[in-house]
Amino acid sequence: MKTTLYTVLCVAIRLGAVFMAVDVFDRLPGIFFYSGEGHYPLFELLIEVVILLLAFVLWMRSSLMAWWALGGKRREILESPIHADQLQYVALSVLGAWLAISGLAGCCGHGTTILLLLRQASYDGPGETIPTTEWHWMVQYGVTAVAGVVLMCGSRGLVVLLQRMRSYPHDMAAKADPDASTTQDG
Repeated sequence: MKTTLYTVLCVAIRLGAVFMAVDVFDRLPGIFFYSGEGHYPLFELLIEVVILLLAFVLWMRSSLMAWWALGGKRREILESPIHADQLQYVALSVLGAWLAISGLAGCCGHGTTILLLLRQASYDGPGETIPTTEWHWMVQYGVTAVAGVVLMCGSRGLVVLLQRMRSYPHDMAAKADPDASTTQDG
């Protein structure tokens, strides 16, 4: 594989911009759902719009930021003897690790919230309960963490499965016609 450091950095910046935009859209429903005393949804919406605009600028001008980060090393060539299947294995492993870490972080954050709500409920009396949304988030982050660990540990098998799926019609044609490899002069 042969590429430049500049190209890799542009791709990384654009990937970060996509993550920023997805994160904004993930938080939007919560802005209006948790309206109460001391909550300013219009101000929070303005902040989310600014973050979305920043993500858009990063997407459109990733080359400017990459040029600024690299300085004079813009033409530095990265060459690696990595094959496509190895790159896919690494990418799936990194994705699995990212999912596992984000799921674990979410479980810790919402677990702390649940503990604080339990403590508050014990002071308020027996009628107070924990909102079901907190349990929903705990389950969602728990599933994300488990799926990340499974993906991280099983990425090599998944790459082999994907290779088999990509070569399936070609393998069947080769098995059906055993004389396809011989040529006839005639």
